[in-house]
Amino acid sequence: MANLAINGGTPVRTEAYPSWPTFDDSDLKTFEEIYRSGVWGTNGSKVPEFEERFAQFQGVKYGICVNSGTAALYVALKAAGVGLGDEVITTPYTFQATVVSILMANGTPVFVDTLPDGFNIDPSKIEAAITPRTKAVLPVHIAGYPADMDGILEVTKRNNLVVVEDCAQAHGAEWRNRGVGGWGHLGCFSFQSSKNLCAGEGGIVLTNDRKLYERAWAIHNCGRAPSDSEFEVEAFGGNFRMTEWQGGLLLSRLERLDGEVNLRNANMRALDAGLGEIPGIKVVPLDSRATRGGCHGYKAIFDPEEFEGISRETFIKAMSAEGIPMRHWYTTPMYRESFMESELLSAKPDYSKVSCPETEKLCKNGLALSQSILMGTEEDMADIVTAATKIRRYVGELNS
Repeated sequence: MANLAINGGTPVRTEAYPSWPTFDDSDLKTFEEIYRSGVWGTNGSKVPEFEERFAQFQGVKYGICVNSGTAALYVALKAAGVGLGDEVITTPYTFQATVVSILMANGTPVFVDTLPDGFNIDPSKIEAAITPRTKAVLPVHIAGYPADMDGILEVTKRNNLVVVEDCAQAHGAEWRNRGVGGWGHLGCFSFQSSKNLCAGEGGIVLTNDRKLYERAWAIHNCGRAPSDSEFEVEAFGGNFRMTEWQGGLLLSRLERLDGEVNLRNANMRALDAGLGEIPGIKVVPLDSRATRGGCHGYKAIFDPEEFEGISRETFIKAMSAEGIPMRHWYTTPMYRESFMESELLSAKPDYSKVSCPETEKLCKNGLALSQSILMGTEEDMADIVTAATKIRRYVGELNS
């Protein structure tokens, strides 16, 4: 008789996990207020208020709202002075927007491997990648797991490099009790539909540096300087502005973010404790210096050998049959993505000899759960552990 649901057994659960986004009447009230105001684009009050409040939420002085997370990265890189011929060191384990933003700024991506059994860039490998053309380092807080900002800042300060943090998945994440996005020179967040703080699209650039703030402001707003400008800025920029609709929705949803982040963190710790007991699933807890995760998703690493040789894909299918929407994220290192050979690129660096072994392992064996699942109950988390334990116990059924 089959025990595993994939073979006809009884699944661990049949109920759906929480969906995303969540809804609240306050969001609708905000939309009605904006609608009746007649101010839907620029010169409204919602975007400036959100810029100030989200910057405060992350512990940073200044915020500039833009129309996407990609735009935020581009604006930050240009404000930092990245241009043609400049190299930007980053991780190959990320969403393509990280790399595309560097290419949009006419920079050259240089890839540094991830930590062993970790998902973020390895600071100990950054120095070897620095050349006279290196302008900046762009770490990514993958899934809201804060990168090692101590190690990153140690090497970048020694080499006088700009740090632009990709915080697209890290709303509410903290490194040593201080929000990410304010450790480097600039920090960039996304508010795209799947993000923990979302408005369909949108983004924000954070900085503690007044001059960088004014440069970023000009770049995002057709070259115009802020009304209270303290510096003379270059009159160069595009239209990357956020609308009042997005600003208002983000203000409303910001009221719920802190509690949601705390819930996700509690559920992440429960999964670490439960899944960590299963041979063949390596959990990746937050760095001890990371006081809070952004928890855009849950990440772990699958070991096929401990599961008698079944593939990650087979394990994911078995989990799905048990009612657990397990999946994977990035399956190809950025230096192997086809868009890196696009005819649209002005320059095509040769990445044929680039190899980042740790990243390649993650692409092959990384596991993930979406952030909406982390909005569930203790019982929901227990079902995930039960399903994985069940598959480990009856893995022989998958090989028969």
